Amino acid sequence: MRKIKAIIKDLLSNFLYNAQRNKQVIADKPSDVHLHVTDDCCLKCKMCDIWKLKEKQRNLDYKTATKIINKLVKWLNNNFKLTFAGGEPFLNKDFIKIIDYAHKKGIKTSTNSNAYLIDRTLAKKIVKSGLTQIFLSVDGLEKEHNFIRGRQDSFQRITKAINYLNEEKTTKNSPTIFINTVISNNNYTQIKKIIYFAKKAKVSGINFQAIMPNFASDYKKDWFKSNPFWPKNKEKAVKVIEELIQLKNKQPDFILNSTLDLKNIKKFFENPELFQETEKCSVGFNNFMIDTTANMRLCYEMGTIGNILEENPEKIWQSKKANLHRKKIVKCQRPCKLLPCNNLQIINWLKRYFKSFGKR
Repeated sequence: MRKIKAIIKDLLSNFLYNAQRNKQVIADKPSDVHLHVTDDCCLKCKMCDIWKLKEKQRNLDYKTATKIINKLVKWLNNNFKLTFAGGEPFLNKDFIKIIDYAHKKGIKTSTNSNAYLIDRTLAKKIVKSGLTQIFLSVDGLEKEHNFIRGRQDSFQRITKAINYLNEEKTTKNSPTIFINTVISNNNYTQIKKIIYFAKKAKVSGINFQAIMPNFASDYKKDWFKSNPFWPKNKEKAVKVIEELIQLKNKQPDFILNSTLDLKNIKKFFENPELFQETEKCSVGFNNFMIDTTANMRLCYEMGTIGNILEENPEKIWQSKKANLHRKKIVKCQRPCKLLPCNNLQIINWLKRYFKSFGKR
């Protein structure tokens, strides 16, 4: 049954992608919200420059977070997914309390983590908090992962973290644990082994992302030419993605990407310039981001469209400024349109897609 559901979901994802490319539809009420809780990080990842920032936003404190969540619930009820972002979210001392508050409001929550801080004590707190999902970053087997993450014990820590979480959640079936892997020159030959590691670790699935320009770095259109993590052998990298697509067909519920996601990664590796120029971004049509100062954004790479604590969030969402940002987003030629923030929730998208025909 799970396999059948995964296949149906994959087919719908393909349909939605093509429909969204041809018809950009703004949701009356977004179903995905990203809440930034910290810029701090405990690792020095070579594919990210956030840890190098000299000027960082303050951590999101509990009082501000509850005010933001209350505003969201008043507008969206609890019919949205709240993803906590960073930095490394667990560096924020109020983070567990923030998750717990959102959970008690009936909100589905998710976060990404490098897992470096997750010992048994923290694992207990995470399970108790009611967090719905957690994505843990694994960027290769031990040697490659430790190199990319900049700490020699990083792989050992994440392996233990997964075990702790699995052991602690035996009495409570959450959070669902997933692995997230960024495909790069350093690990694309290990994809099958990483999937095997994920299954052996007893996580519920794995998601793949393509290497992107370093976060918090100055953007250049030809960034991939000088990025040491961009696959050097295009033919081999493309072949690996083709094999990954075949694995997806065999294991549709374990590999979280849709086949279309994987085909887009293949297109990206084949011709990054063409992909950046021709593919459309749909971020900001069904989701938005809130930073630690309560400013709303449609994209992390763009300016604010308003402050959720000082203004009505629904009016901000429907404002001229927001629509101006959306026009810029559709024309944007950066590669981050491959990131998960572009993935649409199927049911919500279908509702607003067919609703839009009634307005003609």
